[in-house]
Amino acid sequence: MSDVPKPKVAESSSYDNLIDNIKKKNTEVKQESSLLDFMDISEEEKEKLESIQDKEWKKHWHNMPEFEQENDKPYRTIYVHFRNEEDYQEFSKLINQKITSKTKSIWHPKLDVTKNALLRWIEE
Repeated sequence: MSDVPKPKVAESSSYDNLIDNIKKKNTEVKQESSLLDFMDISEEEKEKLESIQDKEWKKHWHNMPEFEQENDKPYRTIYVHFRNEEDYQEFSKLINQKITSKTKSIWHPKLDVTKNALLRWIEE
């Protein structure tokens, strides 16, 4: 007996149940699935694409500096409560930062953030 509930509405069209395919493949072979497993291509083509994928990033990463992500935790966090809207706006002016009803947190002094869209890497 299956624990999966039956749909209340009949399916209007057939579809590939990829989730069951992944589960089945992972239990049979004990390996992770990749997007290539679901493409309608031969095993030879899959192997060729996998080898290209492995080599492509290495070609661009050659002689690149090592990167370590620092864990930049705040020194201290405090919660500030305001009695009314005027106090809230006054605080915003005092710290010279725009805060709105949607603001969840801020850095002081204001954190200078460069938008990723402005960053470019150029290969010669």
